[in-house]
Amino acid sequence: MDSDATLVQDQTEIARAAELSRQIDTPPARVPGYTLVRLLGDGAYGSVWLAYEENTGKQVAIKFYTHHRGLDWSLLNREVEKLAVLYTSRHIVRLIDVGWNSEPPYYVMEYLAHGSLASFLASGPLPPHEAVRIAKSVLLALVHAHGSGILHCDLKPANVLLDNDFEPRLCDFGQSRLSNEQNPALGTVFYMAPEQADLHAIPDARWDVYALGALLYHMLCGEPPYRTPEIEQA
Repeated sequence: MDSDATLVQDQTEIARAAELSRQIDTPPARVPGYTLVRLLGDGAYGSVWLAYEENTGKQVAIKFYTHHRGLDWSLLNREVEKLAVLYTSRHIVRLIDVGWNSEPPYYVMEYLAHGSLASFLASGPLPPHEAVRIAKSVLLALVHAHGSGILHCDLKPANVLLDNDFEPRLCDFGQSRLSNEQNPALGTVFYMAPEQADLHAIPDARWDVYALGALLYHMLCGEPPYRTPEIEQA
């Protein structure tokens, strides 16, 4: 990757990473075979921790489902099930291990040190050739997922991770659906197709196509389509 294409985190993200790294919260559980190092992020349904595999020293990320809004087993099951099916794709984050019977339950995935695409877009738009390169790789991830009968349904910058070579990997299949499922799936505002907001809508592969277009727009223009102060305050 040439110097013109290098992505740089902004100061807000650097400060956030430093703040998280200073936290000394006790990990939610012990994971056999792994040593937990530090908290990487915390969300509505759980937390993600950096760890290393004791036998190999390899760094991994461990996602715990920690009951922040009550444990929804369907979220864990859906995400693990889809990652297990898609593990052969180099464009999708890889599943390593699952602790179904742990309290709280967790799964282990590969660790991507450069974090999410969202952190880089906080600095503004990307060079066009970089935006196109990333969009192509995300498209290949979606082609593989759709070919396996899986719809992502929540494509956005935060769900695109970057590996050591700044190659994107699609992650977070918590809202995903099988292509023949009838249950609706809400995505994220500004990346979600308008028809997806209908709570009676049937999941459609075109939702992911729309979200990819919104993602590319964000990378080129610095903001997702239709985001304005007026709409954000609505």
